[in-house]
Amino acid sequence: MNPSRVQPSHARTHRPRRLLYAAALLLAAVFAPGLAAQNGTLTGRVTDAGDGAPLSGAVVRLGGGPSATTGANGTYRLEAPAGSYEVTVTRLGFSAARGPVRLTAGETTTLDLALFESAQVLEAVVAVGTRRPDRTVTDATVPVDVLTAADIQATGLTETAQIIQRLAPSVNFPRATVSDGTDHVRPATLRGLAPDQVLVLVNGKRRHNSALVNVNGSVGRGSTAVDLNAIPASAIERIEILRDGAAAQYGSDAIAGVINIVLKQGGRREALLSAGQTTEGDGRVLQLAGTGGRDFGEAGFVSLSVELRDRENTNRSLPDTRQQYFPGDPRNNNRARVNHRQGDSDSRDAGLFLNAAVPLGPVVEAYAFGGLSRRDGEAAGFFRRANDARTVRSIHPDGFLPLISTTIVDGSGVAGVRGTAAGFRYDLSGVYGRNTFAFDVLNSNNVSMGNDSPTDFYAGTLRFDQATANLDLSRELALGLPDAVNVAFGAEYRRDGYGIEAGDEASYKNGGVAILDGPSAGQLAAVGAQVFPGFRPSDAKDVSRHNWAGYVDVEVTPVRGLLLNVAGRFEDYSDFGSTRDGKLAARLQVMPALAVRGAVGTGFRAPSLGQSYFSSTATNFLVINGVNTPVDVRTFPAGSDEAAVLGATPLRPEESVNYSAGFAWEPARELSLTVDAYRIDIDDRIVFSENFTGTAIRQLFEAAGFVGVTGGRFFTNAIDTRTTGVDVVLQYARPVGPGMLRFTGGGNLTKTEVLTDSVVTPPQLVGLGEVLFGRVERGRLERGQPRSSLNLALNYAMERFTFNLNNRRFGEVTVYGAAPADSPTNTDQTFGARWITDVDVSYRVRGGLTAAIGANNVLGVYPEQNFRSPTGADNSNAGIFPYNQVSPFGFNGAFYYVRLSWQGL
Repeated sequence: MNPSRVQPSHARTHRPRRLLYAAALLLAAVFAPGLAAQNGTLTGRVTDAGDGAPLSGAVVRLGGGPSATTGANGTYRLEAPAGSYEVTVTRLGFSAARGPVRLTAGETTTLDLALFESAQVLEAVVAVGTRRPDRTVTDATVPVDVLTAADIQATGLTETAQIIQRLAPSVNFPRATVSDGTDHVRPATLRGLAPDQVLVLVNGKRRHNSALVNVNGSVGRGSTAVDLNAIPASAIERIEILRDGAAAQYGSDAIAGVINIVLKQGGRREALLSAGQTTEGDGRVLQLAGTGGRDFGEAGFVSLSVELRDRENTNRSLPDTRQQYFPGDPRNNNRARVNHRQGDSDSRDAGLFLNAAVPLGPVVEAYAFGGLSRRDGEAAGFFRRANDARTVRSIHPDGFLPLISTTIVDGSGVAGVRGTAAGFRYDLSGVYGRNTFAFDVLNSNNVSMGNDSPTDFYAGTLRFDQATANLDLSRELALGLPDAVNVAFGAEYRRDGYGIEAGDEASYKNGGVAILDGPSAGQLAAVGAQVFPGFRPSDAKDVSRHNWAGYVDVEVTPVRGLLLNVAGRFEDYSDFGSTRDGKLAARLQVMPALAVRGAVGTGFRAPSLGQSYFSSTATNFLVINGVNTPVDVRTFPAGSDEAAVLGATPLRPEESVNYSAGFAWEPARELSLTVDAYRIDIDDRIVFSENFTGTAIRQLFEAAGFVGVTGGRFFTNAIDTRTTGVDVVLQYARPVGPGMLRFTGGGNLTKTEVLTDSVVTPPQLVGLGEVLFGRVERGRLERGQPRSSLNLALNYAMERFTFNLNNRRFGEVTVYGAAPADSPTNTDQTFGARWITDVDVSYRVRGGLTAAIGANNVLGVYPEQNFRSPTGADNSNAGIFPYNQVSPFGFNGAFYYVRLSWQGL
């Protein structure tokens, strides 16, 4: 990197970070010494006024003082200084209830409350973006979306990532295909940023990443992400999406925002069976899920969710019209056949999640949650023809389609204790998560082993694990201001581990056999299993790092109508040092129906261990002296001696500054509108370099003492980016006839630009014509995701009947080719915007049994097809792949399904 370019950028980033961090510490010092008076206790139960059922998730608040959230059986308990209060109770979908109460020091007062259902839609209590337990969507200083269990089921979708994309316009989930491991763990993005720039929480606790590093040509190339689909959709109570930078509150990865997945709890009993397939006759999906639980004691519960999902692959590839055999072979006259597979991978998932809490006393409880899932997947690579130098014809006389089979095991567990003591709420927890990603290659061959090559290979395993310990403390202080001051602070320790296990010898070995026949007979043969060479012993590793952090978070209302939130965080990593971050957010109630809000904050993302240590070897073919020659292109860890030969340096954290401003308007209880604009500047963004190959590169390695290395690539902090955009959410609900009509409209406009005009070539590569960050990658980053997205959803529900209609508009996307725009071989192509319509109709048959029928993409909309140029340049792999994987909604066409669900009492 060029120091003259980087230093001013760092100076801009560090200044607001230090100021905000200092402001947070100052506020904490001012407010933390507040002392609690003699306390009284308030307990009770909140129920549905219609049927008397207990209501969990309701927030009970004493005036401007403390609050509590009801448990699975509707009970609550809180402490406050003795005195008279007005009690306010709120819950999403119900009218608020208010009334007076008086607390006596050292005594317990009981107050039971009942809420009536209403059309209001914005009183959901959220756990992200605030450390206060009663903050709702409407009074938050930053934008938060809440997706309920009913919203999730009404999509008719079975994959968690796909569900979030369908309901949240700011989320994208492109359908990578023929992309090795990315076919099996497709990453999702928020606000057009990288998949690993959004933090994922489960019940408010950090979720571990997948072990997979996405190194192929898909959106999110170079990133590691959380496998959202490892969390069964049937186990989810709601999903909260914080659309604002929050690294100062939650730590690394929260540059774009936070997704918090809240698990089901309480004594519910549920079962679900769904089945469907595309109108093309493939892609069948079967889903069987169930949740069982029970309540015990005043607030104890245990809930277990189990899910099985079987998804068949889809295939939209066209017949391969290329010559398949050597010249003169009469089989070349055979009818062209479909020999590739472009579409969804085959996938079989099994998962379970447990969520439990046990009271240990009047104001303390132990809790635990976690899950285990396994996914067995199979996806295809590119077909190797019989006349291909990568085919051993004695084994595959008609060519072969190599398959990548994966076994992904994901496990997590959380245990903790929380309660109140000396006026403080506390939460002490430990988290452990582990993800393993095993590769097998089927129906393939190792050409360098000739006729002795096996056809199936074990290619190795990636592993990632994470252990986290947290202590969180908070309290509300009545200091004579219009509302209580909430002070929160805490500490975190985290250890990350990453490993690579080598494959079996045949998956990577050079068997020493030359190509046996054809025009390339006698030339060097490709080494390793075709489609995915195994990890070598030199790639194997077991590395780890640790970090510790401390934070402070203060919410204060200095004058009536103005809410300020200031947060600061310090983190120290064992591998690259420390970072300080801060955030200031504000919300001003301009008038009863209108509030304006805004935030500025700094953030960071620590390079993942996968980005720092991933290594592998792939065989590419180059024409050298007129001969098609296999060369090994190795992925080097950025801090390795080999990478240093190419000018690489150890990775640094990405650093960001996030600005946002907007308003929330609620002119009536049934109508609300929020608009939020944002700008996110990221310095030292980590990307995956181009492949550096050729004679000059080989000689460069030889001069450094690395004989036999013919090419390389690495991760690098190569670019700075700026992302700007606007989010709009409109919600409306009112009774219509015998039922309730709800409308939600959401829109997102986002644009990402690479600020670096020309990426600086490392001095080692000057004069070699090599490009660190190329045109294709720049296009994928700037134009590979929709710059506009719109979601229009309509729901009508009455006693037995529910109708859902969802229209999602995905904006245009563009793919860039390596050739310049004015070149005759240029392959740039823009794919136009498309509307995708989903319909779901359900009817409650009797008791808790409900039947539903629906369709995703009911109109069978496909993206534009890849073009074929007269010059031979195209994006379609010689006309075989009609659609491009950059499509944000895939290319499966219409999918119809039926669903049976049951809810017990």
